[in-house]
Amino acid sequence: MPALSAVALLALIAAFCGFAVQSTPLPVGKDESPTSFSAGRAKEHIEHIATAPHPSGSAAADRVRAYVENELRKLGLNPSVQEATEVLPGSTASHLAGRVHNITATVPGRSSTGKVLLVAHTDSTSSGPGASDDGLGVGAVLEIARILGSGERPRNDVVLLFTDAEEIGQLGARAYVRNTPALDPRRDVVINLDARGTTGPAVMFQTGDRSSGVVGALGDRPPVATSLADEVYRLLPNETDFTHFRDAGLTGLNFAVIGGSSRYHSTEDDIEHVDSGSLQDLGSTVLSATRDLAGADLERVAGASDSTWFNVGPVLVRYPAGAVLPLAGAALLAALAAAWHARRRRALRVRKAALAAAAFPLVLVAAGAVGWASWQLLLLVKPAYARFTHGDPYRPELIVAGLVLLVIGVAWCWSRWTRTRSTPVESLAAVLAWLVALALATALVLPGAAYLFTWTALAGAGALALTPRLVEDSPWRPVALALPGLPAAVLIVPLVVLLFPAVQLAAAAVPLLFVVLVAALSLLPAAHLAGRPRTGLAIGLALAVSGVSLVGVGAVVDGTDRGHPLPVSLMYARDLDRSRAHWVSENADPDSWVAHYTDGERTSDLENSIPALPAPPGGHLVGDAPTVTVAEPVVRAVSDERVSGGRRLTLAVSAERGRSVLTALYVDTTSTEVVKASLAGAPGGSGELPGGENRGYTATPWKWGFVHAAPPAEGFTLTLTVRGDAPVRLLAMTEEAGLPAAALDRPLPGDRAYFADEAGLSLASRTYTF
Repeated sequence: MPALSAVALLALIAAFCGFAVQSTPLPVGKDESPTSFSAGRAKEHIEHIATAPHPSGSAAADRVRAYVENELRKLGLNPSVQEATEVLPGSTASHLAGRVHNITATVPGRSSTGKVLLVAHTDSTSSGPGASDDGLGVGAVLEIARILGSGERPRNDVVLLFTDAEEIGQLGARAYVRNTPALDPRRDVVINLDARGTTGPAVMFQTGDRSSGVVGALGDRPPVATSLADEVYRLLPNETDFTHFRDAGLTGLNFAVIGGSSRYHSTEDDIEHVDSGSLQDLGSTVLSATRDLAGADLERVAGASDSTWFNVGPVLVRYPAGAVLPLAGAALLAALAAAWHARRRRALRVRKAALAAAAFPLVLVAAGAVGWASWQLLLLVKPAYARFTHGDPYRPELIVAGLVLLVIGVAWCWSRWTRTRSTPVESLAAVLAWLVALALATALVLPGAAYLFTWTALAGAGALALTPRLVEDSPWRPVALALPGLPAAVLIVPLVVLLFPAVQLAAAAVPLLFVVLVAALSLLPAAHLAGRPRTGLAIGLALAVSGVSLVGVGAVVDGTDRGHPLPVSLMYARDLDRSRAHWVSENADPDSWVAHYTDGERTSDLENSIPALPAPPGGHLVGDAPTVTVAEPVVRAVSDERVSGGRRLTLAVSAERGRSVLTALYVDTTSTEVVKASLAGAPGGSGELPGGENRGYTATPWKWGFVHAAPPAEGFTLTLTVRGDAPVRLLAMTEEAGLPAAALDRPLPGDRAYFADEAGLSLASRTYTF
């Protein structure tokens, strides 16, 4: 039945073409009524916010916060600024502190049963204007505030929270949680808005404990959502502002836009690339959830349980987490009963099914190998791909389609191989055994992910029970065999569509594992009915050739130009001790514009004078630069006391000749042992920092470090307690947002863009001995 094979292949290809949804603009609502979310109105806010990079501590960040405060006052609200110093001790990295300025305003409720916190952050990275990250969030929250204030008052208070320093360890959110004792985990919920891309639909990827108390708020306008994402995010080291509310016991909803991650944290994250459709989708979805929670009895959240949730088309399915293990157990019992029934009808030989099941993991390994090997080959022919450290290249769709075809070919080969050694029923039983095992394992370890395998296994058990009852030449027999492919496609394909932009091409092996599972189930009946062996071989070769061709064509057409600029890294660094200045780049491959500033030589010694720049593989590209004025660190001793076993050295640290967004101190631990340190002005005991070494990874002597983000204009005071009375040698460093215009004789061309956090910075360092 080659025709059936072709139909199955076309269905799979059409399903996976849904990947394009992540990078295709969404429709923008035309309803401009006062009570509807308007992307146009929200985008006007972003136009004011994203005029330039505005990292915390910069003058641009001050202007953004002033704009937000002014807009809140226009809405008749009374904003307040929470100013605080937050300290985050580090054990494997420098201690971190920051002066943060959080803005809050409350839309008061009629008879509040709790609070709904709407959270977005006002700062950006130093490398980009942050139009999406987090201009999307700030603009959406301001527009939602307008809507809430123009209609009937909500039942519950809605607190608008604009955090500071999210890009630097989420210091603003940490400070808010620590300094707001009125937060009540039993009755307060959080909705956080963020972005790690510039386009695509709104994705709700994380909740807190007691998720059933909040997930129901998504029912009127479901976003892309799966409890699998929540489970995976728990295991990752990634953090957003939401993380710290969750750690404090609150539950809620964490939203993001993740498509178009090629422009994330770069100069390309500007107003031109804000997708109005994404803004409309994010804002309308969050508005719907906010209205639901603002009108609900939030006291019910305290007694809520966890839940499983996922999309089935436009519907959000959810059920209690307590049902997960029983459902997985039901899948096991159904599979055993179906196998017993098939064996009684002499349609199942256990040995043959076991052989096919033993071979199936090879299919998963092959799919993962396709993803890994393809990325390595792409890096060989497209070295610039390595520069997209925070996302995909610009146009990965053809490459993804090619990888999907290659993996469908892997599944096809397995299905054809089993055809020569087992019956269709035995092959189905082999895959069903793995589905049941995965359902039970995830139900115990990752319950939010179990639905993917449980419902597919239940359908597989039904197919295994039904197929032996049909005669060999029945036209319904292939239909019965295809039954488990239906829930697999409905549940897993949307997940694959989400995973590709979430993990990027570098980790394409992850979504390809799910692709091969869907393909194996969907192609099983087609492979067994494909006719002569030559026909099956021809189909396999066609899949392989098509897949390789699409990957190759995708790599060719995904070039760089003014609309898709080449990522570059360039920084300015002054060594004040030696009165030298350098241009510095972390690019691994040659680039004509960077080569104009660097001399092509690489060095691994830069970290000795700029400890914040550990050498990348192969070292930094460096070149001599003119000496121009940038923010310079100044350290002076306020006091030097003898204490038991050593000294207590109080230092005043500040920046001169410019505004530093980050000031750091590093101690040479080869001659000095730091016992402890304390930051003046930090509340309570949070300013007490451990000594020893927190930068053990570096080969330099600077193994104890302290970084102050957004330091006050007057500087800060740090007290070091050291062992012994030997001189204390330390290095002070400042970081200023932007490159010095006076030193740039060739500005950034239109077909280049600063990417990531290691670009568009001016650094200066000086050593002191006390």
